[in-house]
Amino acid sequence: MKFKILLAFSTLLMSGVIYAAETISIVWGFNIASNQASTLRLIADQANKAQSKYNFIVESKPGAGGSIAANHILRNPNTSIVGMSSSFFIRPSLETTGVHDLDKFKTVLVQGTGAPLVVVSKKYKNINELLKQENPSIGISGIGSISDMVANTLKEKNLKLNIINFKGMVDAAFAAGGGHIDAAIAIIDDAKPMIDAKEVNVIGYTGSIDIKEYPGLQLVASEIFGADKLVANYGIFASTDMPSEKYIEIYNILYKSSKSELVLTSYKKDLIIPSDMSLEKANEWYNSERHYWKNTVTRLFKK
Repeated sequence: MKFKILLAFSTLLMSGVIYAAETISIVWGFNIASNQASTLRLIADQANKAQSKYNFIVESKPGAGGSIAANHILRNPNTSIVGMSSSFFIRPSLETTGVHDLDKFKTVLVQGTGAPLVVVSKKYKNINELLKQENPSIGISGIGSISDMVANTLKEKNLKLNIINFKGMVDAAFAAGGGHIDAAIAIIDDAKPMIDAKEVNVIGYTGSIDIKEYPGLQLVASEIFGADKLVANYGIFASTDMPSEKYIEIYNILYKSSKSELVLTSYKKDLIIPSDMSLEKANEWYNSERHYWKNTVTRLFKK
């Protein structure tokens, strides 16, 4: 009996029926403990349950405002894709050295849009209190990140605002909670344990929608120009060198897995509006994001 089983197994191997799943890395370039990284893990888990051709894993490669993760994709175009927020488009618009080339990527999946960023502080109750200080300090997740854009928008109201660079928004929020800096910019769910524990206060947030737990604190209400549009949009991107057949196949897998209740619940924690874009629309969105962030960087840094 054992011989027959081994013979049958060998026959299946030779016929190609049994094969090892190909590993596809979804690379994340920021804090691996963030809710956004957890969302990518949920998408990967759901994708792995739905099919057996590919084994999706989430890999951490932080640094350089996400460019380390993005450039890794270009070196491994057949076996990796990158998940990132709007920071994906910002740093290449801000710098020319050591950044990723946006011409070499295409959108696999637009996960969702419209996530506000919050400003938190242990010391102050609203954004005006912070910006009235002589030399206030604020923590961000990296030069060229979306939090950097928010901080520099605030700096237009106080030119002496001191922007402090951290490895991620979670680290910046902890520094604000410890009183080491005056404030930090964060994604709401990442800072929520500290907010609930009253270790920090929400003193403002981007976007135009009123968050019911923190009413009336939109930055635009304090005349912070452009803050209504400084929201985080999330996507997964591939190298243009990834073969079209594989690219479309991965899109179809991840599109379905991103619609699971677990993933949608995770989006809700960050106040992300789930997307439903086709590949064609996703790449139109890609070009639109490039244009918007290039113009925003020009306004803030290249006057």
